[in-house]
This record gives sequence, structure tokens and C-alpha cells, in this order.
Amino acid sequence: MYQGLTQWWAPLLIGATVCFAVAAMVSLWFRWFAVARVSAIGEVALILGSWSLSQYPKLITPDITIFNAAAPAITLRLLIYALILGAILLLPSLFFLFRIFKGGEPPGAES
Repeated sequence: MYQGLTQWWAPLLIGATVCFAVAAMVSLWFRWFAVARVSAIGEVALILGSWSLSQYPKLITPDITIFNAAAPAITLRLLIYALILGAILLLPSLFFLFRIFKGGEPPGAES
């Protein structure tokens, strides 16, 4: 991991992470909570991204890499089919649920 964190891109990611951290602290100090939320999201995303880039291609050192941990092609294909079918079945229900509970006034209601 040390070799991965000493590559040419590592100081850029660490600097961007520090900038997001400082922005989060300053925005919390001035009570700008929306900016603090976005800064915290950016900071966590950069930390996880740099950690995964520093270990690439290894998932679990020293044996398991991205390439030898992948499922067979037929399994991945069946997973995609199941995700598409699940989305077709669940997204209309989710839309209906949000329409009922987060919609405006119910139809026919007079103000």
C-alpha cells in the first residue's frame, strides 16, 4: 500500500482531500450545513478512492486480485438480467409510493 500511496497521483488526491476537510470545518464553523455536507461527501469519496487506487489490482493482499476474484461471465450476465427485471418490477412501485407520501395535496382536496 505504501508504494501505491507514493505514486505521482497520490499527492494530488491527498491535497484535494485536505481541501475538502478544511472546507467542511470552515463551513461547520460558519454554520453552512449544506456546504459542510457536500464537503464531507467529497472527502469520504476521495479517501475511499485513493485507498482503492493505492491497492489496485489487489483486493486482499497478497492473494486476491480483482481479476481472479471475478465471477464467471455467465453469473455476471444472469446478475445483470436479474437487476434489470428487478428494476422493471420495483421502480413503478417506488414511484407510486413517493407519489402518495411525498406528493402535494391529494387529488380533489380543496384549499
